[in-house]
Amino acid sequence: MSQRASVDAVTRLVSKSSGPLGFGTGLLHHVKDSRSAVSLLRQAHDQGVTYFDTARLYGDGRCEGLMGEAFSHMRKDVIIATKVGILPTPRDLRTRVQGKAATLLRRLPPLRRVVPEPPVQRPEFGVFDRDRMQRSFETSLQQLRTDHVDLLLLHECTLDDVRRPEVTEFLEQMVRDGKARAYGVAPAPEAMRAIAGSGAPYGAVAQFDAALRESTSFEGAAPPALIVTHSCLGERFRSALKRLKEDEAFKQRWSSALGDGADDPALVAQAFLAHALHQNSGGIVLFSTTRPDRLRTNLEASAWLTAPDKIAAFSQLLAGE
Repeated sequence: MSQRASVDAVTRLVSKSSGPLGFGTGLLHHVKDSRSAVSLLRQAHDQGVTYFDTARLYGDGRCEGLMGEAFSHMRKDVIIATKVGILPTPRDLRTRVQGKAATLLRRLPPLRRVVPEPPVQRPEFGVFDRDRMQRSFETSLQQLRTDHVDLLLLHECTLDDVRRPEVTEFLEQMVRDGKARAYGVAPAPEAMRAIAGSGAPYGAVAQFDAALRESTSFEGAAPPALIVTHSCLGERFRSALKRLKEDEAFKQRWSSALGDGADDPALVAQAFLAHALHQNSGGIVLFSTTRPDRLRTNLEASAWLTAPDKIAAFSQLLAGE
């Protein structure tokens, strides 16, 4: 796919009235039941979210199914991004039965030395061979109840993965087949730095940790048509919450700069989201929640974009940590 075609593809997909905040589904399987999870997704859309990010990995494959249940009847109204490259922990019946049987048999002392321990089941990373990418993506489409996704991303890929011809050929074939509108990368931080600095082509989209946004440059290559950041409510956010509870002077500076809200974790989260939006102007910032009552507060972070003085005050607070 040419750079011009990549830009056009992303322009088309984000023209669906996409706001600057997208919903990440990595926590969706922690909602108390599937009905509540589907309701949460629909409430997010009702409140203005059109961009939804998921992956085969999330919830051991369950989160894509919840997305499909929520939006299959309104596919044209949402932007869906999913990923290949990490296979979830096996949950098929045969694997579960074998593991349970081995565990039960090993409880009998005479069999403990004879029956081996069941292997620990973990996700499989680095799955970038053509056949398994294809099977993984076809499973995603089935779970999502759609014939295409808007974005197909390489999940925790490395620069070597991006440079492999079979990987690029697979992604471009999915676009030609109409199964993906555009593609890109979603690497871990160090891999993103390597990819960005290499000049190697990787598609239209780069998705990475919000902490890298200011320090990541795309030397030797045109910048991606769309930058998506995530995890702005990570370690730095948790550290700020802790400090606001324990450091009265810091709490006073926060209140003086930003007004009320130092005692409300939801409003502190809103400030971090607003900061991430400011850093990634023109892109998408992902947030995740399992609580419907947090949706509105999170989405109101975009209002900060019209208050540069407030964002500047927050940035100074962070710089003075």
